[in-house]
Amino acid sequence: MSVQDDILRQTAERAAAQFEGFKTEVVGGQIVMTPRSDIQSWTIRRAQNAAEASGIAEERLLSDVLIQFPGEPPRVPDVTILEDGAKEPYSYDDVLAAVEIVSAEDDDNDYVIKLKQYARFGIPTYLIIDPFRGQCTLLTRPKGGTYSRDDYAYGETVTLHLTDGSEVDVPTDKFKRKH
Repeated sequence: MSVQDDILRQTAERAAAQFEGFKTEVVGGQIVMTPRSDIQSWTIRRAQNAAEASGIAEERLLSDVLIQFPGEPPRVPDVTILEDGAKEPYSYDDVLAAVEIVSAEDDDNDYVIKLKQYARFGIPTYLIIDPFRGQCTLLTRPKGGTYSRDDYAYGETVTLHLTDGSEVDVPTDKFKRKH
């Protein structure tokens, strides 16, 4: 990580402490502060509940916890499913799945910046839940910095096939939309 990245990260951490209700992270060399919404909170909870219902232990589920990527800015996925036995500080190689809930319409953070970084580091499963479009994008099998992609409309069940053999069924019929 460069000195600039370190300064940005420290500034973002200070901003996060000052501005309650905002998720603060460094994305693309910029400090991004995203207001949290009730829809985002409910969607995070439903994704975590689906993982637990599929047999994923609570200790393997995180929300808004820092994941390290060597030489690049850390990320704070909305939901992270970890390998069994992963310990802090968490690294990209501990991650079985990252889930991001889009917080702003037409925002490149989840669909471009994070997608490229997650693919480059081989995060095996990346799910983007978009309450503006009423759609989920499941990205799997990272290779050469890209993913295979499947799109699901709200109302369908998205199945995450994790590399440890686990399957997580995420029903989207109760996901709410932002207008």
